[in-house]
Amino acid sequence: MAPLNQERDREGERPGAAPSPASALARGWLLVPRSIAFASYALAAGSLGVAVIPIARFVGRWRGLDADALDVRSQWIIHRTTYWQTRLAEWLGAARIVGVGAEKLRERPLLIVANHPSLYDTPVLTRFLPQADFIVSSEWTSNPFLRGAIQGGGYLAAENGALAVRGAVKRLRAGRTVVVYPEGTRSAPEGLLPFQRGAALMALRADIDIVPVVIRVTPRTLMKGQSVTDMPDETPEWRVEVGDPIRPRDYVLPGENKSACARRLTTVLQDYFEKRWDSGSC
Repeated sequence: MAPLNQERDREGERPGAAPSPASALARGWLLVPRSIAFASYALAAGSLGVAVIPIARFVGRWRGLDADALDVRSQWIIHRTTYWQTRLAEWLGAARIVGVGAEKLRERPLLIVANHPSLYDTPVLTRFLPQADFIVSSEWTSNPFLRGAIQGGGYLAAENGALAVRGAVKRLRAGRTVVVYPEGTRSAPEGLLPFQRGAALMALRADIDIVPVVIRVTPRTLMKGQSVTDMPDETPEWRVEVGDPIRPRDYVLPGENKSACARRLTTVLQDYFEKRWDSGSC
């Protein structure tokens, strides 16, 4: 019998060796349905922004709905569209999505704090959220496919931190759910970025518990700096784990101002996610 390494050499499977034409072709075929799945998200978002949400908001105004009700209706439309788009991604083998305790995300109001390991996290979360106000960075508000849906959904801009915090607190007090990525962007491949204080300030000012949501992606896919064509051979799984609420009032010291308390609460949040950080899956 030939040595094992010789057999691998003949099959083009030796570590570091160029893939065989057959394996390269198979990998190419995998990209086709996955490209369709992710392209469908951009097209669906574009359609929402250009036609569906503007029409829905026009009809809502005609019926006398206020701005808050129009946002909630628009976000429900985004939720339903994203639900079916993520189902399509699963059917095409581009994703597998698992929710652990995700039924708790249907309650309102909630202040959700989540890590952000991949490009596809927001659609995955939106699938479980009938209503959600996301804090959105300029990277997405300037995207031509997403800009209309983001504006139509009434999401909050992250650029002006103080204004975003005030807007989030107002919406939480009105009974709406707000989602915050405390890193401000996708996580770095080597680990979590430092958390910003915005989520802690929102929780303290709105006097609301924080719902931590840990997102795990196995194998690691669509990370920061990773090409959208660099997909694993196996179907990646997004696992959404909803933790027990974190009570901000438990970290308030007598006579302490909110700024100092927010720093301590932010450290608590960072520690919570760090303990659940797995360099191989998050």
